[in-house]
Amino acid sequence: MKLQFTDHAQYRIFYERNISAEQIKMVISGPDSSEKIQNDLIKSKKLLDKRTLIVVYSREGNEYLIITAYFQ
Repeated sequence: MKLQFTDHAQYRIFYERNISAEQIKMVISGPDSSEKIQNDLIKSKKLLDKRTLIVVYSREGNEYLIITAYFQ
């Protein structure tokens, strides 16, 4: 699984929200729920450490472009 990030997402996810790439991979590979949202975007959710981590991404083959990730 190869993760790519938009510049904006990379800054917000790693520096402001302290979310790790491993946490994002856990959500993508084993979500509690997933849904397609606009165009080719997927929104996946998983309960981690008593909080729900939401990841919005698009997928092409084994590459994932992460648009955003945040705890709810």
